[in-house]
Amino acid sequence: MAKKNSSFMDKLKSEFTTTALVLIPIGIAINQIGRLISTALALPVFLDTIGTVFMAMLAGPWVAGIGGFLTNVVTAIAYGRPTSVFFGTVQLFIGLVVGFFVWKGWLKKPLPVLGTGVLLAVTAAFVSSLISTLVAGGVSGSGVDVLVAVFLAAGQKYWTSMVGARIITESIDKIIAVFVPWLSIKRLPEKYARLFKYTNKIR
Repeated sequence: MAKKNSSFMDKLKSEFTTTALVLIPIGIAINQIGRLISTALALPVFLDTIGTVFMAMLAGPWVAGIGGFLTNVVTAIAYGRPTSVFFGTVQLFIGLVVGFFVWKGWLKKPLPVLGTGVLLAVTAAFVSSLISTLVAGGVSGSGVDVLVAVFLAAGQKYWTSMVGARIITESIDKIIAVFVPWLSIKRLPEKYARLFKYTNKIR
């Protein structure tokens, strides 16, 4: 058992190469820039997981999961929003799932990439609705709040409004989040692609 645990830890450590470690703050920065654009323009999409997907497609699930979660830790510290840490579980999930799909070699074609975006959207909609209700009183501080208000004004029940609004916005958001990195990496020059462990899984 100890040998198996040691083997797992060795494999886990091997994921965190110097290149992967450098990629984490870059991915976090991409997420933060996306979030700032979304907030500044009051867009009904979040744009804060593109960096997490980049990390997943370049460096695998563990690097992306940790980097994604740290995005929300940075948000909590930088903007004094401690509840953001709870939403880090969504980022963690996205990093692990996309990274796992890349590791399995399932994201070489557009259709599976689209399906991944839809899967992430539905899951994120339910999880974020629950977290938002429990820790933030149902307010996310983004453009999705406007869509929730529209649903409520139309006479929809609370959970229907919360989940329905998020499925719509998350679908757009997560499809963007998976296709932007995927298309970029597909066009990445070979000399740069070789720097990353997982690019050959999607090219």
